Amino acid sequence: MNAVSDETQLERMLNGVDIPPCPAVLIEIDAELRKEAPDQREIARLISKDVALSGHVMLIANSPAFSTGHKLGSIIQALNVLGTRQVFNLVVSQLLKIALSGKPEVPMDRFWESSAQTARVSAELAKRLCCVRPDVAYTFGLFHDCGIPLLMKRFPQTRDVLAEANASEELTFTQVEERHLGTNHAVVGYFLARRWHLPADVTEAILHHHDYSVLGESGTASQTVRALIAVSVLADHISRLHAQGNGEQEWAKAAPVACQFFGLSLGAVDDLIEDALEWLA
Repeated sequence: MNAVSDETQLERMLNGVDIPPCPAVLIEIDAELRKEAPDQREIARLISKDVALSGHVMLIANSPAFSTGHKLGSIIQALNVLGTRQVFNLVVSQLLKIALSGKPEVPMDRFWESSAQTARVSAELAKRLCCVRPDVAYTFGLFHDCGIPLLMKRFPQTRDVLAEANASEELTFTQVEERHLGTNHAVVGYFLARRWHLPADVTEAILHHHDYSVLGESGTASQTVRALIAVSVLADHISRLHAQGNGEQEWAKAAPVACQFFGLSLGAVDDLIEDALEWLA
């Protein structure tokens, strides 16, 4: 599906899912980042206006996932060391958690923990495979399933539908969702990512990340979009193996075209999976 020409059709597929508005601070930071010479001091000032937000950004910036060997003491230090885009992603992540928080009976802690691990694995795979920038892979790994919390808020049966989609051998993941919900998390996530000013390649990859045919069709998506999809489905598989000891049907569906995209045999990718599991351990 073409993200531009089928925009109206995509909007119809939202099926009543409410997309939260982009917070003002993100709009302001994004406007600064779009300038020819973004001012890091202004970005730091915008983040620091919210004490809870800036505290969270510093907590994550000093976590093992971003460890630089030196404790970062301020937002401006984090911007200098991690880069403005990575800090922006940390801001988006925290604000999304707040905006997408589920009802008490639908806790989302495991979802965000899983997304964070997939993001870390995606960045590591991107380094090893040299197919996409690690920071972009991290961003996509963190946000590629961001439509799921919105589906959970809209449809009480979402968890069961996702379990069925994970186990389906015949239908694609999104086909199972559409059969039961009339929409899917890729479409919902696409509109959320657009509204929240995520990078264009990340936004497009979110829309297509369960359509593995794009991995073998160089004309349908950019090289970056294809790389993000290939890396993330492998990272999801590795994360699931690490957490549960078993995989899911998605990697089985994606493996032939993903291996071809990477230019690796299935055996070589299996070795990469083993190495990544040891790295996680």
